Amino acid sequence: MTATATENDTLTLTRLFKAPRERVFAAFTSADSIPQWFGCGHVKVTACTADFRVGGSYRIEARGLESDEAFNVTGVYREITPPAKIAYTWNYEGDPDWAGCESVVSVEFKAIGDQTELTLTHTGFPSAESRGNHSQGWGACMDKIDSLITGQPASAC
Repeated sequence: MTATATENDTLTLTRLFKAPRERVFAAFTSADSIPQWFGCGHVKVTACTADFRVGGSYRIEARGLESDEAFNVTGVYREITPPAKIAYTWNYEGDPDWAGCESVVSVEFKAIGDQTELTLTHTGFPSAESRGNHSQGWGACMDKIDSLITGQPASAC
């Protein structure tokens, strides 16, 4: 996996998965699949809703296993082009650092034979520190998706 910070508020991750893009795309499409890969190893999803359609919203409720700190991520799906691309807004509910941020996640799925190259671009962070934290978090999510696909354990964050 490669991670690139192209600007202060942009993070791009690229990862190759040993699975067809339809299978990798499917991991992002439902409230049942998202909790299986969301967050670092020290985060547990406690609830998830996803209205997977353009204009539909999602909400992920999570809790830190070590700190017991709760947080909610919310957003709206802006683009869905199966199985090539998904784009959605991203915000932390009630977090003043994220108030007024226009944060967007774009995930592109490129078929390379029977494998998938996933490129995730996340823009609109409130700070460089936040971008750095999300680089680690999204990397852990990619490890969990790979684990789901291969059946191998994911590394901890």
